[in-house]
Amino acid sequence: MTGAKDFYKILGVNDSASGDEIKKAYRKLAKEYHPDANPGNKAAEERFKEISEAYEVLGDSKKRQQYDQFRKYGGGFGGGGGFRPGGFDFRNFSGSGQSPFEGIHFESSDLFGGLGDLFSQFFDFGARSRQRRYGPRRGEDVHVHLTIPFDLAVRGGKTSFSTEKEKVCPACDGGGAKPGSQVSTCPDCQGRGTVIMGQGGFGISRPCPKCYGRGQIIANPCDKCGGSGQVMGRRTYTVKIPSGIEDGGQIRLKGEGQKGIAGAGTGDMIVEIKIQPHRFFTRKKNDIYCQVHLDSQKAAAGTKIRVKTIHGGKVDVKIPSGMQDGATFRLKGLGIERKAKKGDQFVTVRIQESKNRKEKEKVNEAL
Repeated sequence: MTGAKDFYKILGVNDSASGDEIKKAYRKLAKEYHPDANPGNKAAEERFKEISEAYEVLGDSKKRQQYDQFRKYGGGFGGGGGFRPGGFDFRNFSGSGQSPFEGIHFESSDLFGGLGDLFSQFFDFGARSRQRRYGPRRGEDVHVHLTIPFDLAVRGGKTSFSTEKEKVCPACDGGGAKPGSQVSTCPDCQGRGTVIMGQGGFGISRPCPKCYGRGQIIANPCDKCGGSGQVMGRRTYTVKIPSGIEDGGQIRLKGEGQKGIAGAGTGDMIVEIKIQPHRFFTRKKNDIYCQVHLDSQKAAAGTKIRVKTIHGGKVDVKIPSGMQDGATFRLKGLGIERKAKKGDQFVTVRIQESKNRKEKEKVNEAL
């Protein structure tokens, strides 16, 4: 892919990397080379621009797919900026001498089959296409894990938890500027936070290098947040646990995720539930299982036992004479109620040898 940047190489990942691996690599590099962490360092600033440009494409599944398809067609870019798949130079086709793509509409061309959208994504065809492709982006969702007791999962109720999360800086109220200082609209991006820059024939949107994607020029950054408008802090949330929730179930807290870009909406917080095991009960879907131990003499003669239920009470279970070890009884409707459906409770009886018989055997052995 001559003359064009290798976005995979820039992020330090191979072309088979997963989306999570790409995101992890980007975050690590962005944190290391962010201008706020390297004030006055031009090399770090340029590196940050490269990283942001690479993630702009590889971080979007659709753009990445098109970029990968684009790489497959090789040949790439000539020294004069003209893209020549298969050796064909589009500079000669348009006849303009200015833009190798002027007058050519790849979206409707049959020359490249399904590559029309590919070119329209990567090359700058004017303000209308930029407006369609780039704009405000919703904040990312935040994922947390919450462990709850078995009984709470069965019956439902409220519980609270605390977690570290970015929140609006109290000193600058999220603006990023030192209180009382002036903030102006970025003259390069006109407040959008992104600019279109050409690279080897590409017209790619990336964070504005003048305002670092903020859309504003902050002359005096806030001392508390360094100009980001966000600080880490511990926050307590109260969530309602629905009755019958299963292990791995999720609860969504609207608007409690990461802040959006350019005025877009905030992401959500996804709370994944982990249920603690119970010392007596186990569960499969809406059914409850337990085991009780019974003396062998009582099992032989028949008896009645009291069994605890998940609802807090106890029920009587009649044991017929001569019952075998491992016999299971079904208590209909005493399982978990969820979505207007009730499960059952299954009681398995384990027979233990009588203590009196053991004592008699010891005496006989002694004699």
